[in-house]
Amino acid sequence: MSISNNERKAIVKICEAIKEHKNFLLTTHQLPDGDGLGCELAFLRILKKLGKNVVVMNEMPSSKIYSFLPGYSEIFTPDSYSKEILTPDVSIFFDCSTKQRVGKVVSFIKDSLLINIDHHTGNSFFGDINLVCEKRSSVGEICFFIASRLACIDKDIAECLYVSILTDTGSFRYNFNSETLSVITRLLKTGINPEEIADNVYNNNPVETLLLLGHALVNLQFDPEFHIAWTILNQSIFKKTKAAEQDSEIVIDILRTIEKTDFVFLVKERETEIKFSLRSRKRCNVRKIAEYFGGGGHDNAAGFSLKNIPLDEAVRKFLRYLRENKDSLCADGLTKV
Repeated sequence: MSISNNERKAIVKICEAIKEHKNFLLTTHQLPDGDGLGCELAFLRILKKLGKNVVVMNEMPSSKIYSFLPGYSEIFTPDSYSKEILTPDVSIFFDCSTKQRVGKVVSFIKDSLLINIDHHTGNSFFGDINLVCEKRSSVGEICFFIASRLACIDKDIAECLYVSILTDTGSFRYNFNSETLSVITRLLKTGINPEEIADNVYNNNPVETLLLLGHALVNLQFDPEFHIAWTILNQSIFKKTKAAEQDSEIVIDILRTIEKTDFVFLVKERETEIKFSLRSRKRCNVRKIAEYFGGGGHDNAAGFSLKNIPLDEAVRKFLRYLRENKDSLCADGLTKV
C-alpha cells in the first residue's frame, strides 16, 4: 500500500501529537454516519490503549444500527456532557470539511490543538494539522494508516474502521480502488466477521425507520424532463412515525436506486432550517450544486441547508434554480452548474 509524501508527513505529525498530549476530544459532523462514527470509535480504542484520556462527543446521537460497535455507549452529546470531565489538549475532527460542521461541540474544544482528518473535496483546512486525502474512499481508510503507524490495530479497532469503509463506499459500490481493498484485507486478518457486520448494519432497521421510508415513498416525485427524483420529510412525519432524523439515511439510499435519474434529493425539515441531501449517478456532480447554496460534500453525495425559510418555499427555490440552469444539465452531468 502506498501513501503520498504529504499524507506521510501529516500522519507523522498526528502520531507525534498523540504521543505528546494526554487529553483528547473526538468528534464528527452532525448526523453522524458510519464513516465518521467508525473513526471516532476506532480512535477511542486506540487512545485508551495508549493510556490517554479521551471523550467522544457529537451534537446528535448516532443511528442505533451502529450500537453493536465497541464504545458506542460511551458517546456524549453536548447536553449530556459536563465540561469538568475533561478539558482537551487535542480535538480530532473526522469527516468534516469545516469546523462548523460539528455544531455545538465547537464550544467544548477551547484552545486545544485541532487535527482535521477528512477526504472531502473543498475541505477548508481548518486544523493545526490537516490530513485531507481526497483520493481515499473514506476517512476510515485514512485512519487505518495512522493506526498502523501507532501499531494499535486489534479486532475492535478493525471492526470500527471496516464499518467506516463499508458504509462510505456503499458496500463497495463506489469511491474505492485497489488500495481500499488492500486495507480491507489487512482488517479482515484481525478476525472480524464481515457477514456479521453487514447484517448488523443493513438488516437491523428499527420499525420507525421503515415507517419513515413509507411516508417518504408516498411523497416521492419525479421530473422526467430533468431526470430528477425527490421526496420531502416534514416535522409532522417525524413526529407521526417517532423516527429520528438519523433514521432517514435509508431514504436517500433508496432514492438513489431509481432508474433513469441523473440525481435525487431528500428534503428534511428541521426547527430552524431545511436540509437538502443530494445523491447522483457517476456522471453528475452534485457537489457543485451544494456549494452554490453554501454546502459541500463529494461529487456524488453532497448537501446544504437553507435557514429561516419555510419548507415549501425552500423546495420551490431549489427547483427554480435547477430549471433556470437547464442548459447546464447535460448528458455528461451537472459539471457546468
